[in-house]
Amino acid sequence: MRLQLNFLILCLLLSPVVSFGQKSEPTPPEGCGFITTADLSDAKAPKLTDFPTTSVKVASTIGLDLNSNPIARTYQTVLRQEMAEGPNFAGHYKVALWGCGMSCAMFAVVDLNTGKVITPKEVTRVLGTHLAADDFLPGTASDGWGFRFKKDSALLVVVGTPDEIKSRSGAYYFVLRDETLHLIHTTRVTKNCEKANH
Repeated sequence: MRLQLNFLILCLLLSPVVSFGQKSEPTPPEGCGFITTADLSDAKAPKLTDFPTTSVKVASTIGLDLNSNPIARTYQTVLRQEMAEGPNFAGHYKVALWGCGMSCAMFAVVDLNTGKVITPKEVTRVLGTHLAADDFLPGTASDGWGFRFKKDSALLVVVGTPDEIKSRSGAYYFVLRDETLHLIHTTRVTKNCEKANH
């Protein structure tokens, strides 16, 4: 009992010294580092309704084209699983999403009538660690936090931090045309939390 009491007294005496000696980092303002729907608001950004598509009958026995894209061979299991769920983008395409770590997602678009895998050159993966914009572009068919798309539109919006490069955070607007994802608009979001804290 006496040993426990002595230990408790020692801890109480040392705790102010320890906490006083530690250098604390300035705390950024509430939410400053997070990308919100307001940050992504952009009057010049294209709308999903600007690129309407019609549904096309999907081939039921088409296989994944492993030679169409390096990702096709590397991630063939998840792509085949996603293909089996049917189209969710631009009539007869599937936006396939899979995880690549904590708050990280990779994606590809698969033509369900040819098995061709399509990826943009500008974004390989996207991080959502500092993304707080679930209500950005509501009413889409997307089932992932970093993507917005619809079955009747050829516009795909990727939201977050591409390839772990914080200076590129924002929203990237791709239109599917001629079996290629073309980047047509970017809304960059930069936040200076250090400046906001002073």
